[in-house]
Order: sequence, then C-alpha cells, then structure tokens
Amino acid sequence: MTTPNDSWKSAELRAAEAQVDARFKEAQDLANRLKDTPLPPVPPVDFKAIAQQVERAAQEKDAPEQLKALKRKVDAGEFTWEDVVSGKAAQDPDVQSMQQENVKKMKQAFQMLQEGLTPEEIMNAQDPRRHRGDDGDENAPDIFTEDKW
Repeated sequence: MTTPNDSWKSAELRAAEAQVDARFKEAQDLANRLKDTPLPPVPPVDFKAIAQQVERAAQEKDAPEQLKALKRKVDAGEFTWEDVVSGKAAQDPDVQSMQQENVKKMKQAFQMLQEGLTPEEIMNAQDPRRHRGDDGDENAPDIFTEDKW
C-alpha cells in the first residue's frame, strides 16, 4: 500500500495535527475510564405527589391559562395529572405550550443571573404576585420549584 505524500504540509499544520491526535487520545482515555465508573443510583421520582401539587396549582383562580387548559383536558379524562408530570402526555399541544412557557421563564432567569440578580430578585421579577401563603409556601401556586415539579 502506498503512503500519501504529505511533504506539502507546513510545520504549523503538522503541529496542529499532533495536537488533534493528542486530544483525541485523551478523549478516548477519558471515555474508557468513564465506562468503568459506576454512576450513583437515581432516586425515584414521586410523580403522584408532584401531580397533586400541579393539580392544586391548576385549581387556583389565578392559575395561568396554559395550566387551566390542561385542567380542562384532565377533567375531560383525556389524560391524568400524573401523565402530564411523568411525560406520558408530552405530545399534547397544551402540555407543550406549558413546557415552552416554563423554558421561556428559565431562559429569562438565566439571563438575569448572568446580569447579577439574586434568585429572590429573579423570582419576584418573574411573578410579582409572590407571597407567603398559609401553607408556608412563598411561591405563587403556578411556580413549580424543584420540590413541586
């Protein structure tokens, strides 16, 4: 088999190729080490509890329209709240609309963090109705924090 003539390559190109080869070998070595690294178990998700929280939020008189649309579908028997929070109803346009709104809020929050706002300032900016209710929850019913969603 013939070897291609690469005498045309400059010293800079050869150095760049050597760097690429070295980085590729490092990446392969890392991938091989990671294959042997056990991952911690993922804790189970309590979809039932999360679904109950979302259902309560949907029953609030000032619930967002996207959440009210989902409530109408759940009430009609199209799917359950557990289907919504577990992803089984992810293809539904109203579920997708709610997800898009949440993604929009997360992007805004990330931008505000980059601008130096505190988490408290961000939460107040995204929902000026925030209050501490009788249940001790300082967030409005439609704000799904890690313990809610």
